[in-house]
Amino acid sequence: MEITITMLTGTSQTLTVHPHDTVRTLKNLIQTKFGIPAHTQKLILDGTGSHRTPLDDDDSTVSSCGLQAGSRVCLLVKESELFQVFLRNEKGQLTTYEIDNSETVSDFKRKVESREGVAVSQQRLIHQGREMVSGKLEDYHVRPLSTIEMTFRLRGG
Repeated sequence: MEITITMLTGTSQTLTVHPHDTVRTLKNLIQTKFGIPAHTQKLILDGTGSHRTPLDDDDSTVSSCGLQAGSRVCLLVKESELFQVFLRNEKGQLTTYEIDNSETVSDFKRKVESREGVAVSQQRLIHQGREMVSGKLEDYHVRPLSTIEMTFRLRGG
């Protein structure tokens, strides 16, 4: 089915989606067409009259959100939100870091290397009992004022 994506600037684009596609799939398609990162997108279904429905659940199908052929979806772009987290080093000292909601584990490890002087390859970052290996910090449920534990990789053979 075809739907129309409209930005605040008035720019519109018609996209083809399947009823069983998720909102996440739609956001990824918009990222491909408009070049706007999925995590900064806020989608709102423009209903009849003044009825507008936010498409907040990325795991919902577009049809369960009320989208149908000819639907118009407003695309708003959210600014990335910076927030603070704590890093506890091997000595128990806390350091505050300002991060972006979409920051990757690799990006964060480079920040830690720069400030703490510990090579990325030697860092083990743990949050809520899970080692942070790859992906985004949000994949590990890092929230404002979270504490991330840093230990060192064991050397030897």
